[in-house]
Amino acid sequence: MLSQWLTMQIGGYDKRVTENFAYHNELRELAVSLNLKSETAKDLDVVLSPDIDILFLLSVTDEVKARLLEATSLLVYTPKFEHFGIVPLEAMLAGTPVLAANLGGPTETVVEDQTGWLRDADEPSQWTEIMQRVLQEMNERELTLMGQNGRKRVVDQFSKETMAQRLDQEIEGMLRRKSRPDPWSQVLLGILAMVVLVGGVVNFARGPGVESQQ
Repeated sequence: MLSQWLTMQIGGYDKRVTENFAYHNELRELAVSLNLKSETAKDLDVVLSPDIDILFLLSVTDEVKARLLEATSLLVYTPKFEHFGIVPLEAMLAGTPVLAANLGGPTETVVEDQTGWLRDADEPSQWTEIMQRVLQEMNERELTLMGQNGRKRVVDQFSKETMAQRLDQEIEGMLRRKSRPDPWSQVLLGILAMVVLVGGVVNFARGPGVESQQ
């Protein structure tokens, strides 16, 4: 039987990329220093030691990722300055609360205490407090409600249809003004165009790797 809680570090991995190789080794060494047992795999269909604490999953398939998002209690998203961040949206779409850094894209997608939490990436104690709350204090009903809020937010605000509509409205507004758009309008158009491209997230809960705690 596995430990009550299993921490998973999940993401793309290519041993030819120095950063990937070094980061994986650093995390394994950190686990050892903390007296935590870890294993590395590429699929969930692996026999794990009963006392494993951390599972490193390398370059998982879309199918595996979807299964993990559906079963995960909390998705922990650590990047500080993601320009948008598709992973939190994928988690919310799957009904999973998100804990993310209070910088960059997640500040536009994650709603505090409604779909997840935003915390200072340089203050580990803040993250620990939320993880303990989710795993030890919140009941299933509370987590389910937060998951429902997250899914609704993605569908309502970040679907490709919604993004396309906003882009159309901005273009129509520019045409009505019959003048060259100011620099901020051009920036907005660029952002909206980018978001439209990734807005298809509402059609599937698949994308780059995730970091999660189950």
